[in-house]
Amino acid sequence: MDTVDSDLDRANDIRAELLVLARGHRPFDEVERAHQMAIIDWLSLAGPDLADQNPFDRNAFQPGHATGSCMVLGSDGRAALIFHRNLKLWVQPGGHAEPGEFDPGAVAAREASEELGVDVSASAVELFDLDVHRIAARGDTPAHTHYDFRYLAVIDPVDLAPSTDAAEARWLTRPEIAAIGVDAGVRRMANKAVARGLLQSTVTTS
Repeated sequence: MDTVDSDLDRANDIRAELLVLARGHRPFDEVERAHQMAIIDWLSLAGPDLADQNPFDRNAFQPGHATGSCMVLGSDGRAALIFHRNLKLWVQPGGHAEPGEFDPGAVAAREASEELGVDVSASAVELFDLDVHRIAARGDTPAHTHYDFRYLAVIDPVDLAPSTDAAEARWLTRPEIAAIGVDAGVRRMANKAVARGLLQSTVTTS
């Protein structure tokens, strides 16, 4: 088997593995269900011109590529978010796969570890949310779509040491998340975490 055939087989295997993940996920609401179906359509109905493309290839812009992110919750009922320097938003840590990475859970765990300065193991995360969103053009990078596989990690609360991608990182309760303003996807994940009893839904006083 030559290199081209091997790469094609690997791309198809990756696409099939992501399809299993996406199809097996139970969406939280109709909005997330729409994101789920968009991911399934992208993976299964991409057409012959995209079928041999690695879904994690960050240089694939038509229509986009898969990413991994992580909602990190502390065992004390707070969530760790970063203020992203480029996006100018409070978001969960996450981003692109590195060369040779084909597991979105591993991507999510690595990004959380790097961007928060904490220890998140790929073996300790679970698929938590699916989200599709557009990324605006920036420099030589055209506008494109991120098909984001979002994972959950629960860790002991520790001091955060944000990476260069993050201007700041904080542990936040649900009311604090609402107060700083976040996008709809982060709000959805926060609501899920509250529903599972993992995130404080009220402000506590000492």
